[in-house]
Amino acid sequence: MIGKIVLGVLVFLIFLVGILLVTGYNGLVNMDEDVVASYSQVENRLQERHDKIGQIVATVSGLQEHAEAIYEAITDARAAYAAAQTLEDLVAADAAEAIAFTNLLVVVEDNPNITATSGFYALIDEIASMESTLSVARRDYNLAVQSYNAAVRRFPRVLYAKMFGFDQSHPYWKINDGADEVPTIDFNED
Repeated sequence: MIGKIVLGVLVFLIFLVGILLVTGYNGLVNMDEDVVASYSQVENRLQERHDKIGQIVATVSGLQEHAEAIYEAITDARAAYAAAQTLEDLVAADAAEAIAFTNLLVVVEDNPNITATSGFYALIDEIASMESTLSVARRDYNLAVQSYNAAVRRFPRVLYAKMFGFDQSHPYWKINDGADEVPTIDFNED
């Protein structure tokens, strides 16, 4: 009789551990997929902005010589974006593209000789809207990363994460140093 009780308790414990393993594993899979999906949304928004910046550059192609450096910065940033293979590369390309585009806007706003069509202003409005959407996508990615990173460090999921080979953490989307600074452009030749 006692043997049956012990066997029953052991079967129950094994069943309970099995359920915990399955739910823990599935929870980590769901969180990992949330990170991947959020990252994909950031990439989609970056591609959208990347395409629009190309349209804006084509729209204002008549800028004077002093804008040549900005064109080169935009071209270099777009090339870096196209070549990005890792999250760090993508973050750096994103920051470079944002800075180059901000510099372009400063030139357009500060130069009365530039004549832009209403299409240019429509593109600027679209980019402003995309920047807001991109900001939300980055935030959502970081929240998914935060949730995942916390989960793989908590007990008992830390055991499942190690046992099943889950990444111990995903990197956050961070801005590069200096990317939050407003550029200063001075066309006075002293």
